[in-house]
Amino acid sequence: HGLMIRVKSRAKSAKKDVITNQETAMKPSINKIKAGLAIFLIAIFSGCGSGVVYDETVDFDAAGWHKDNPAIFNVNITDTAKVMDVGFTFQHSKGYPYSNLWLFLTVEGPGNLSVRDTLELYLARPDGSWLGRKRGDVLEISALYQHDVKMAQPGEYRFTVIQGMRRDLLPNISSVEFWIQDGSK
Repeated sequence: HGLMIRVKSRAKSAKKDVITNQETAMKPSINKIKAGLAIFLIAIFSGCGSGVVYDETVDFDAAGWHKDNPAIFNVNITDTAKVMDVGFTFQHSKGYPYSNLWLFLTVEGPGNLSVRDTLELYLARPDGSWLGRKRGDVLEISALYQHDVKMAQPGEYRFTVIQGMRRDLLPNISSVEFWIQDGSK
């Protein structure tokens, strides 16, 4: 289950970060295996149990995920003191033609807040074997986007995820789940 995600941020407003602890974002590291192991351990120990703050899934049709079909998640945050983990779970089939998935994530929130991140999610190991859990013919992989973060202000936040592969229609991606759960105390 080694999971790796790479993040590049570009803020579009004077307020640079939706999330007040931006330093916790996963960035490219020299040793990607250690980074992947750390994310995996965080995901295992934090679990998606009773501490779920938000959880929603967007399913794509059988043809796949079109670049013009963003997955949009609207989250109302009331408690800015709460420490949270933010992440994604993707489902794809073995027929997915790539070992990675590029994503464009835009986060918009109170006070004209706008942050855009470019994420690369690794779906397979260098030898081509798939990462994640196998559920029948479907593979499921979760990635922690932000760990132990607090939102800057209470209010409505919109998380928009667009597939950023160089292909209009990305086959064999069946869904994206966006989740926020209680972080460590």
